[in-house]
Amino acid sequence: MSALTNAIQILRCFSTRRPDLSFADVMALTGKPKSSTSRLLRSLRDCGLLEQDAHTRRYRPGLLTFELGRLHRAHDDLIDTAERELREVCARTGHTGYIAVLDQGYEQVVLRIVPGSNPLRVVNPPGQRTPALITSNGRALLARLSDADIRARVPTPYPTLPRNSPQDFTQLMARLEEIRRTGVSEAADEAIEGVGSQGFALASGETGELIGIAVSYSVQATTAAERANVRRELGALADKLRRMTGDPTGQIAPPLRTAARTR
Repeated sequence: MSALTNAIQILRCFSTRRPDLSFADVMALTGKPKSSTSRLLRSLRDCGLLEQDAHTRRYRPGLLTFELGRLHRAHDDLIDTAERELREVCARTGHTGYIAVLDQGYEQVVLRIVPGSNPLRVVNPPGQRTPALITSNGRALLARLSDADIRARVPTPYPTLPRNSPQDFTQLMARLEEIRRTGVSEAADEAIEGVGSQGFALASGETGELIGIAVSYSVQATTAAERANVRRELGALADKLRRMTGDPTGQIAPPLRTAARTR
């Protein structure tokens, strides 16, 4: 880890006031000896994090740092755009909105919350993890993945879930197929008793990053007409965001293969 720490220390030497540095500059700024400075600069140059001018021999951030920065900016832009548009939906419906992402497994992580105006507000704090198998936007996210990725993410043995959630892998895949076919993902009395939600997944056309967007409400306190209105609002939001972000599919995902129905 010390080599990584030393490399990061060198990268931190660059700034808008110091866009390029000489070998001597780096030594002076880091206080590192000549031999280790030379070795670290060479490694950073060879992996693309730094570039070296052939004439001046000065170093500057490389193409890889630009690409990583662009990905980070695209991530923030996608979420900020989604949150801004979701706020309008929550203001009109009075219900709470969520933006979440999948982790490397089968859980989703809440990133942003848009509180509703209704007296009964359903709130999961940012950072909270929930099995994606039991939420509307979590299942919408899974439906955008390949069959192989879904199979790799869901543990064996299959986890114990609330009674309204898919009870085995076959039921899960059938539920995901329905989402892919209709573009509609709903949950009720699953992650939280008495709470329902509707959601969809959005992909960045630039990076392919996926986020899940959902609106939640009390099952008992909302009428069928209100839930139908939430569905219309989310459908319009999904269409708008997909145009704005260049979602490469605009549709959820291709139908499941027959082989994916069994486990």
